[in-house]
Amino acid sequence: MSRFWVSLAAMAVALNAAPVAAQETGPRVFTRTGSWVLDAGEESCQLARAFTNGEDQVSLALERNRADNQLRMIVVGNALHPFRTAEELGYSLMPANDQRSARYLRSETADGQGYFNLGTAIIGPNPLTAPPPSDDAAPYNRAAEQEFAAGITAIELNEGLTESIRLETGSLRGAITALQACTDDLLRIWGLDWEKHQTMTRRAAPAGPAFEWVPSGIVGFQDFAAFGGARNPFRVMVSAEGRPTSCTVHWASLDARKNDEICAAIMENGNFTPALDAAGQPMASYWMVDYMSGLSPPPPER
Repeated sequence: MSRFWVSLAAMAVALNAAPVAAQETGPRVFTRTGSWVLDAGEESCQLARAFTNGEDQVSLALERNRADNQLRMIVVGNALHPFRTAEELGYSLMPANDQRSARYLRSETADGQGYFNLGTAIIGPNPLTAPPPSDDAAPYNRAAEQEFAAGITAIELNEGLTESIRLETGSLRGAITALQACTDDLLRIWGLDWEKHQTMTRRAAPAGPAFEWVPSGIVGFQDFAAFGGARNPFRVMVSAEGRPTSCTVHWASLDARKNDEICAAIMENGNFTPALDAAGQPMASYWMVDYMSGLSPPPPER
């Protein structure tokens, strides 16, 4: 049995704890039904669970494609009714009442259920209120993410909807720990040393502005919607010498020809400061970037 599946089995108790009773007042409360279901692919991991209020059912999916404290949050179900003019959905991590918002994408599943992609969620301090990180190349703190997740026992969708709903998740420590283990397996599949990544002292990062690598004109204003909902990030494998060795698109939504042109430009022009292991020695790793935040030129100064 692999290390990943042993780790997952050890989490079974945490993942299948008894549901919390619904409250009689406030938003429509949905309690947990069944267990978390893990879908471990070669490019990303998804953890999903169903919730019910006795009449309707809502499913929550947490998707991760990088060793980091961010994930893509998706809610599926016909119990969500956004206002016609709502461009964002507000949600709160409970019980801390940590209010956040997302410019969501809405579509429909094959069986007619509403599909709401809330994009990137940070399992850590609110990026809108917490100080920005002092060093983007600082290593990912797995223990800090687990501790933060342990304090989340519900997710309340409370803005942009005609009626708020609360998903009584129970502590998310077990779920996040399972995603961390799954991400370790992704690193192994990608040919990287997952153990070194747990103790690394610096991430791989561009040596200079990465947007200068990509020629202007590949992506136009009409393409910007393709990057919503945390879609179409680029994963670049980086050697210990700081050279890009491959480029892969996750959750592709941009035209394939344009993605190929962007990856070709990164492979030709990319130059990185390599990741460092626990001893401070260069190691093979990867760089994950969303186009709008890392490859798009900054707006001109006025």
